Amino acid sequence: MRLSHEKIVHLSHRIMEALLDDDRVDYHSEENEVRQRIVGLLKTELEREDAMEEAVRRKIESQKRDIPEGSPEWELLYRKYYEEELSKVKRLRE
Repeated sequence: MRLSHEKIVHLSHRIMEALLDDDRVDYHSEENEVRQRIVGLLKTELEREDAMEEAVRRKIESQKRDIPEGSPEWELLYRKYYEEELSKVKRLRE
């Protein structure tokens, strides 16, 4: 996870502030419960993104020859494999 717990909590507070300021949003739970749910969702999404990134890196490392990280070829493969992983997640959510 690239964000610390403190940063995630900070983001949850900012999101909660935005929700409270939006007249279109109506919720029937305590503010802290909603904020905690936001924290959980953010952590889940960040963990999912980390897993996708790890899968992409494994695919690149499994190539028959060494491809230096940061090289144009590595970047191209990273984008390609990341899109593949992202499409898998999208299919699972449908």
